[in-house]
Amino acid sequence: MEKREKYSLLSKQIESLLAGEKDVVAAMANVAALIHETFGFWWTGFYRVAYNSSNSSNSPLKAVPELILGPFQGPVACMHIGYGKGVCGTAWKERRTIVVPDVEQFPGHIACSSESRSEIVVPVIQRDRVVAVLDIDSRELGTFDDTDREWLEKIVTFLPDFALRDAEHYHEIYLAAGCFWGAEKYLKLIEGVTFTEVGFANGNTENPTYKEVYTDQTGYAETVHLRYDPRVVSLRFLLQMYFKAIDPTSLNKQGEDEGTRYRTGIYYIDPSDRPIIDEVIAEEAKKYGLPLQVEVEPLRNFYPADEYHQDYLDKNPSGYCHLPVALFELARNAKEGK
Repeated sequence: MEKREKYSLLSKQIESLLAGEKDVVAAMANVAALIHETFGFWWTGFYRVAYNSSNSSNSPLKAVPELILGPFQGPVACMHIGYGKGVCGTAWKERRTIVVPDVEQFPGHIACSSESRSEIVVPVIQRDRVVAVLDIDSRELGTFDDTDREWLEKIVTFLPDFALRDAEHYHEIYLAAGCFWGAEKYLKLIEGVTFTEVGFANGNTENPTYKEVYTDQTGYAETVHLRYDPRVVSLRFLLQMYFKAIDPTSLNKQGEDEGTRYRTGIYYIDPSDRPIIDEVIAEEAKKYGLPLQVEVEPLRNFYPADEYHQDYLDKNPSGYCHLPVALFELARNAKEGK
């Protein structure tokens, strides 16, 4: 039986087997086993995108993403692979399938075993983000081609939604939108946002106070830390809503509030968020005849503001806010896809 015929039968078998399955680990285990058994590859398995969290008394949760070994068939393998490292990390970073005829010719190849000669890595992309990679190794050179790429990319679409398993663990974003009082109230009204916290991001000092940030000498931006449920709302939609609440062409000024602390910015902890951020910014830029002034950077640091500032407008309904009331109603009624 030719390779394409084998894949056709295998694809139907996997689709039928996984129909209605919701457990990600169980699904990955059987997909790896079926592929391995069908083709007799040397190593077949998954690496899951995971986030090793670190915490300190002076800053909130930070997450360092990496690939963690998941269900597989074959000999002992590397357990941790960094973002952009080796074939697996590169497929994650570049969000594309990578076929390697000779692993020794791939720059930065991670040699988990000298027996691996050729390799294919397929990213599993769900809700605009890479959630895992399917990695297959062969003892022979040049084993994989476009037929493998085509069918394996189809097979990974049958996997259940990873967000059902790990929704709260790593979906976070930090948004600077001028005065954080109104920005927090607006953003927390969006369906799917599960947590908000105001504070100061990407500055140059430790443990800044509000008064210190107010001087514009610390480099911090007033920022809202969001956690959200990707089963309900995507990062793309959150960013689209964010742009409705700012003037993205204004430098260091939103409404009547002026200073570097009021600059607009998108600060991310997951590097695989960057392509989504860039795409949304490119879409927004088409609407304006001026360059956008929204800062986009990895989150370097974040310090929560005093309790007085948290949920300020809920505590002080008549308090100052640079955003129009109509925006809050927009956020309250916004539904993704409508």
